[in-house]
Amino acid sequence: MSDFDNVGQLMCLPLDAIQPSDSYSAPSEYIVAAAAASLLQTGGHNWIPLIVEEAGDYAYRAITNHFIYVVAAHAGLEEVWCLVIKSSPTDIEQARILAGEVTPKVNLTTASRATITSVLKYLASQPGTSLKSVDVTISASKIAAEDRSNWQDFAPIAKLKCGITKGKKLDEFASAFYLSPPPPPPSPPSTMSIKQASKQEILERLNYLVIHKIDGFGTVDPEKLSELIVNADRSKWKSLNPITKMNCGINTAKVKTLKTLFTL
Repeated sequence: MSDFDNVGQLMCLPLDAIQPSDSYSAPSEYIVAAAAASLLQTGGHNWIPLIVEEAGDYAYRAITNHFIYVVAAHAGLEEVWCLVIKSSPTDIEQARILAGEVTPKVNLTTASRATITSVLKYLASQPGTSLKSVDVTISASKIAAEDRSNWQDFAPIAKLKCGITKGKKLDEFASAFYLSPPPPPPSPPSTMSIKQASKQEILERLNYLVIHKIDGFGTVDPEKLSELIVNADRSKWKSLNPITKMNCGINTAKVKTLKTLFTL
């Protein structure tokens, strides 16, 4: 059919109408040959279908169960039974996960300690893994104790001293996890003069930066900083640089962020 309306259909398709996957590595020739012989003994009917997506008019692309394609080609079959699925990334990923061809990933942003432990146990049990020496319980506990809501990548894990170091270990860890991007912060408070701002107005703007951990402000104490600013003689300030001398965690880079909310 020409309108890409075969989704969900079990169809016997010509093998030459199916584009095989470039990424699939076939098993040994012995396994393929033996499977091909078994296929021919049952009349060339593959009872487990090849999973495909529609790539064009009467054209298909193999998505998963690639072994069936290789065996059918080796057996010299002209047709193979296929199940047509949607071409969306999520549907394709689901099919590959269910076929056991890819490892499903867990959202580390929201994962519980039990889930992290379970995934680490699986990774540590794989042949040739670099995570074999990692204490799964300790690693999972340290990771779960962290606020992961604003993590952009897995680099913070290497700093936890949990046995998962930068390089192969962290790469293996990342193969089973992903991070959901943090939601964008709400619109900031309006900009106002720091010379005229009250403590409450200063605190409101600092809280915005701290709560949403903008540009490293997550470690700043907004109460302490607002108190220092409001008690300072701001009338002679020609810039916001005096704030960097208040021993409150504000450096030159953070001053640039403060300029988005405060003027003189």
